[in-house]
Amino acid sequence: MTHDAASLITENTSIVLVPKRPRTRVWELDFLRGVSIILMMLDHFAMLIAFVFGPAWFGRYLTGDSSLAEFCRWCDWFYFDSEARQVLHPLVVFIFFSISGISCTFSRSNFRRGGILAALAIVYSLVTHALAEFVGMPDIIVNFGVLHFYAVCILAYAVTDLICRRSELARSLICAAIVVVVVFVYFFYTPPADTPTWLGVVFPSEDFHGNPSLFYDQADISPGDLFTLIPNAASFFAGAALAPVLYARRYSLLPFLDGKWNIPFNFVGKHSLWFFILHIPVLAVILMLVSGLIVSPGNWVFF
Repeated sequence: MTHDAASLITENTSIVLVPKRPRTRVWELDFLRGVSIILMMLDHFAMLIAFVFGPAWFGRYLTGDSSLAEFCRWCDWFYFDSEARQVLHPLVVFIFFSISGISCTFSRSNFRRGGILAALAIVYSLVTHALAEFVGMPDIIVNFGVLHFYAVCILAYAVTDLICRRSELARSLICAAIVVVVVFVYFFYTPPADTPTWLGVVFPSEDFHGNPSLFYDQADISPGDLFTLIPNAASFFAGAALAPVLYARRYSLLPFLDGKWNIPFNFVGKHSLWFFILHIPVLAVILMLVSGLIVSPGNWVFF
């Protein structure tokens, strides 16, 4: 140390280390994802009752005067005829997918995430094929569901991010362009009847006006669940395009609302992948136990 530098330090000199500002948790993303997952699980519970367990307990037309029969009829009405579900379902799907697009902009390992999801999607499909053979229900086969959709979108975003790694503006513009193209195709283009069937993972089984596809039926592609790239990719890439505007500093927009009240929802949101993969078999097992032990002893429905 030089004499000039040493003269600047006196006996009363103290050094105060300022701690690095902690990164604020973007709690609202986990919260909205968690709420979406919980609503999805409730929707699938109603679906299992309407499609499988209700008819097994009370016949095809859910006859009976008991409270359980009434509940089964309510599930059937909610799943097929409820206007609330018709509004909520696309809204929840939009929120869930757009949040996933936002989350991708926070990650630096989207190739790894997309690859893991692709592997899980393949395993998921194989399991549904095995179960369909075991229980004799081909309608549960999923060849292009939510996991497959996410894998494709995340990998597509990873490629975009790699190409535009030096320009956040270019990345957002490409994502916005994808949104415009997807929306335009969804509203103004109808694939002809001679379109290859494998493109059913791209084009929806029904157009915006509710007209069925001219070149495939959902049962030909993925009878148990089908999330086509059009129009769902618009939601995902809308989130990716808006993320730099909404979360430029990656801080919560609503930190004053954060608290213990949202812990259950945030927990589900943080572990949404596991809840998505496991909720159907868990619900099915619970309902099987209710069926075989309480409602109709000895009738496990699937066995």
